Amino acid sequence: MARRQEKEMKKSLTQRGNGWALIVPKEIIKLLAIDPQTAKLKFEFKDKVLHISEISPDNPDFEKCLVRKFSKKDSSWTLYMSNSIIGLLKIDPAIDELEIDVDGQVLIIKKAD
Repeated sequence: MARRQEKEMKKSLTQRGNGWALIVPKEIIKLLAIDPQTAKLKFEFKDKVLHISEISPDNPDFEKCLVRKFSKKDSSWTLYMSNSIIGLLKIDPAIDELEIDVDGQVLIIKKAD
């Protein structure tokens, strides 16, 4: 019986200003079913894993959350991550890769094995 192999998407970070940028493939943005030009994104940590989902400004928790948006870089969309976020992910962005996955409309980011 053939064994199903899971493919993980691994990405490196690019230094940007005082932090780091993650280039998010267009296919991932489509899977999230969001408009990268207008989406407000909530960053939430659970056990060293970053969960990113869209949040509406009408949400009562909007002001309490860490909210970011996509930035356009050439023909790609990027997510800026401050050094504090990088520290919570427990990575060295100069050498470590990130594993990204999509669960419904949530982008999941963690240190790659």
